[in-house]
Amino acid sequence: MPRIAVNIVRFNQPLEMIRKCVAAALAQKVASCSVTLTENGSDNPIEGDLLSLFGDDPRFSYVDNGNNLGFAGAHNRFIAGSDAEIVVPLNPDAVLTPDYLQTLIGVFDHPDVGAATGKMLKGASGAGGSPILDGTGIMVSRGRRGRERGQNQTDANQFDTSCSVFGVSGTASAYRRTALEKIRLGKHEYFDEDFFAYWEDLDLSWRLRLAGYECVYVPTAVVYHARAVGQSKNGYHSPLEFIRHHRRLPQQILQWSWRNQLFCIVKNDFGWSLWRDLPFIVTRQTLMLLYVVIFETRTLGALPDFFRLLPRMLEKRRWIQESRVVPSTVMEKWFVSP
Repeated sequence: MPRIAVNIVRFNQPLEMIRKCVAAALAQKVASCSVTLTENGSDNPIEGDLLSLFGDDPRFSYVDNGNNLGFAGAHNRFIAGSDAEIVVPLNPDAVLTPDYLQTLIGVFDHPDVGAATGKMLKGASGAGGSPILDGTGIMVSRGRRGRERGQNQTDANQFDTSCSVFGVSGTASAYRRTALEKIRLGKHEYFDEDFFAYWEDLDLSWRLRLAGYECVYVPTAVVYHARAVGQSKNGYHSPLEFIRHHRRLPQQILQWSWRNQLFCIVKNDFGWSLWRDLPFIVTRQTLMLLYVVIFETRTLGALPDFFRLLPRMLEKRRWIQESRVVPSTVMEKWFVSP
């Protein structure tokens, strides 16, 4: 069985949430698994509390980054320093079921698998007491809208077949270390650190696919995730609900999200599938800009940062496109009709 290293990055989350996350990770039914809690510049470090709870377990370790490196930077530092064959960046609000990793890592027996994710469930229940889905892998529309399959749907076994998906969420996915080394940017950028947070998991999945790796969804691996940010319940089909949902989100998150979804396209899209879908992409981005101008002007604050980072994104694009092995005709099947 491969060695597995789990990393939980904390930024101001409460102790009880972290305790549940760490305890569930340590309870995994795998032979070789280490769990690290990485403190990422929180206002209230909880090292003493965590060491009193888990310090006697040799599989647990505590690391303090000293400041906030973002989701991408904190996990990158951990991955670069790890020698495990499988690495698992784990959100602090995620609670793994005991056989999650044991079930998930079986797909890595196939050498083409670069990443895998399980079925993410919310704590709430839907009709008849069935759980609500949080995600079953990332899908991308022809307009390049990335979203979690099935998010906010009642789990009625409609996603109970294991399959390849475009990408995996950074919430609780496992990554093959050698695959990450193959697609890293520079010395240690697995997740793009210029993204800081949000959409870095889609970007990483896209780069894995361009390098010829598969991303796989395993429905029998179950994780509970109390997602703080996600799509509104009915998406674009309920405009008022969509607007209210976005107005509740912090300004910084809105700006990162808008900026980074554009960077994903700038860096990774190419060829026939790009030209085929350009009308969808331009239409979607135009509508998004109009929405921001009318309803969400605070998001326009992302524009200076977008143009400041654009030359760097174009340089990263050059490296990605020069090293990709998958043609556009293979990628086009992943961009599905809205």
